[in-house]
Amino acid sequence: MTSRRGGTDERAGLQRPVIWLVVLVVAAAAAGSVVLYADDVRRDVPTSEFEFSFDSETATVTVEHVGGQAITDRTTKNLTLEFVDVSANTTSRVVWVGDVGGPIERGYGYPIGEGDSLSVDDPTVDSNGDENVLDAQGSIGFAFAPEDEVRVVWTGSRFGGSVRTVTLANATVG
Repeated sequence: MTSRRGGTDERAGLQRPVIWLVVLVVAAAAAGSVVLYADDVRRDVPTSEFEFSFDSETATVTVEHVGGQAITDRTTKNLTLEFVDVSANTTSRVVWVGDVGGPIERGYGYPIGEGDSLSVDDPTVDSNGDENVLDAQGSIGFAFAPEDEVRVVWTGSRFGGSVRTVTLANATVG
């Protein structure tokens, strides 16, 4: 004799609300990420402001982030200071922040926001008397001259977009 069970399975009544709860959580997470990352997704390049100063006694150029958007790891591959020796037509680069290779492409030194700065010296002055001419956070391979140029160069991309390189700010040393 086979018995048939009448009515419905109790678990079926519980499954439907659980499925709707999962759908609701996933939708809320997607909406939250759009709100959280929307600015980075929309903009092509950061709108940041930088200020340059040169100390002739220490032969040091200091670049400071003074306003605008922070440089974040989400869309940035690297932020570099480029120093152009105009008389020799050569360029030296100092990486301020950048991604490290690998599967996740995460970087170091992020974010760069208002008040953050990087100082770079030339190899002609030992400003602190320690018999080492590398006294700043970075150094270049030539002596600064008044006509030399300094650029803040951003390289990055929108999510899934092509990589772009853009000069965010520039100045002359002297």
